[in-house]
Amino acid sequence: MRIMTWHGGDKFTLDQVPDPVARPGRVVVKVDTIGVCGTDVHITQGLFPSTPPKVLGHEGSGVIVEVGEGVDKSRIGERVVMNTTSHCGVCSACTTWSESRCENADLTSGMFAEYATAPSQSAVKIPDTLDLEQAALTEPASCCFSGAEMVRIDDNGIGVVIGGGIMGLFTLAFLKRQGVERMIMSEPVAARREMATQFGADLLHDPAESDLTEFVKDHNGGYGANIAAEVVGQPKLVAKCVEVVRPRGEVLMIGVNPEGAPLPVDMYDLHYREITLKGAFGRGDVFARTPAEIDTLNLDGVISGRYELQDVPQAIVDSGEGKGVKFVIKPNG
Repeated sequence: MRIMTWHGGDKFTLDQVPDPVARPGRVVVKVDTIGVCGTDVHITQGLFPSTPPKVLGHEGSGVIVEVGEGVDKSRIGERVVMNTTSHCGVCSACTTWSESRCENADLTSGMFAEYATAPSQSAVKIPDTLDLEQAALTEPASCCFSGAEMVRIDDNGIGVVIGGGIMGLFTLAFLKRQGVERMIMSEPVAARREMATQFGADLLHDPAESDLTEFVKDHNGGYGANIAAEVVGQPKLVAKCVEVVRPRGEVLMIGVNPEGAPLPVDMYDLHYREITLKGAFGRGDVFARTPAEIDTLNLDGVISGRYELQDVPQAIVDSGEGKGVKFVIKPNG
């Protein structure tokens, strides 16, 4: 089969390797679609730790074509989305933190490839009504779903999301489902900003036209937001979220900030206004529930471009430049 191997920086090679074989407890999946993640972009830019050479890609869907010993053969032909790790359910991480941090996790192989192998548990069957291409959005959606469930929503209030990429759209949708009455999307790119309406945005903010803090107050009786989520991965925007929330407001960090980045806020202000700052990284315990959740959303137009396997480097560049909402790879045509 063909795989796309990352060698550090922006260097990739398209390689031919033997087809995978299903080991005990695992399945082989013919990959249909892999999403290009912001983490893939950050890895190539040196902003997220990863060691080459390796096959990137962790947002994949496909069809099970082979099963290993101990896996029910009836799974062959199932349409699935692949979680990147399994979970044991009994370790300290699983029982006190999150399944996605399992101390005994088995890994799914890199998905920028024609085939991937995964623990059977990690190949999650998708609803019949969800197509495989849209199912590849499960992994980013699960990160947002998990983050939204971490937030305390004790009144209807008003929420803000900064960043209208796919993660921002899902975060907005899930916060609204959690009970936030009105949601604001702040995003400089008009097409992304307007797409937020189909995910439940009530108000759209263009940062080139007005200050977000004043915009929130203008639409909330002079008060700040109850909740603000940063979904870009820029420290200055985390600081902006702290600024726009009201006293005892909550700030949710969904975007992945560069390793080693300091928190650029006035710690006195954070303390004085009793602001809660929450980091939300990864799939939590919600991955298996997510396909059914996204199946109820309007995903029309979310996928902005489709690339062949050999075009992974260009897709990563285009994603990093924000040329669309979501780009995907189609390794098998």
